[in-house]
Amino acid sequence: MKTIAIGLATALLAGTAFAAPPANLAPKTVSGWGWNVMDLEGQKGWYEAKLGMKLVRKYERDGKAYEYIMGFDGSPDGAAILALLASPQRKPGPSTAGRLILRVPDSKALSDWLGTQGVTSRLVAPGAYFIADPEGNPIELYTPPAPAAAAKP
Repeated sequence: MKTIAIGLATALLAGTAFAAPPANLAPKTVSGWGWNVMDLEGQKGWYEAKLGMKLVRKYERDGKAYEYIMGFDGSPDGAAILALLASPQRKPGPSTAGRLILRVPDSKALSDWLGTQGVTSRLVAPGAYFIADPEGNPIELYTPPAPAAAAKP
């Protein structure tokens, strides 16, 4: 055990244990988020109807869909934002993996509109509202604060 600790300390001091990957291999963006879902078709329909997402890609096995990649119109190259993966063994309730954060033009207005569609929301911070999809997965609707006006001399 002492040998392992000394080796780890040496690696840390040498800077190799937590080195960043080479620039040509380092990730450049986050491609999206994924939920394991019990009702693949129902979840796809909800994200289309309530948040305006579009189907970007569908994966099938034996002629049956098992994953939908969802995105938004106008995203660069139809960029994906959410993967819905059929997981009938998933237990009911919210995902414990975190939340999907969507940057939106007006989080309050969208939250109010979703309220008319039967989706409850709650304000958690200025410009940030939490909602949940039908399986309980948490979603944050976020509008960043407006930039402060530059001071005039």
